[in-house]
Amino acid sequence: MKVEITARPELKAAVLEVPRDGSRVREDWKTVAALLEGHPAVADREHGYVFIPEWQWSTEVTTLWVGMAVRTFEGLPEGVQRVTIPAKRFAKTTVRGDRGQMNAAYGTLSDWFRSGPYERDVSMGSLGYEANRLAPVNPFDVPADVIDFFDYDIYAPIAEEAAIARPPA
Repeated sequence: MKVEITARPELKAAVLEVPRDGSRVREDWKTVAALLEGHPAVADREHGYVFIPEWQWSTEVTTLWVGMAVRTFEGLPEGVQRVTIPAKRFAKTTVRGDRGQMNAAYGTLSDWFRSGPYERDVSMGSLGYEANRLAPVNPFDVPADVIDFFDYDIYAPIAEEAAIARPPA
């Protein structure tokens, strides 16, 4: 698995806050999708997003936000929260396969940050995210205890001021 650095533009999303629980993530995804069905603000109907509060990595990630990317917050239905991630650089890796592949992808990403020269942005308010492909199979339609194929990209924010020049080999 490879990790690449990618610059991403600002991302706005309409979301619901959920505990880190696969069943609840799926339930709330369906709620958000129903609330935003046909809504003109939706910017991306090919991905479902799960946002990770990076500052929680120091203890345990207990809260997530699940939702859809939007162009604007204007006219969004009541009940959805708003998340904005500023334009910045991310470490990106792709998960495509079973649970073993998923765990390997997270391990590869953690090792990549440990080996430098970049640090993960775990400051308060920093969000990483998973962009889950909704086709050919919407993963939010497969029960959490049954799903065994994953297809999404992980975007882990890079702490810009922490870019360190790596010494020559």
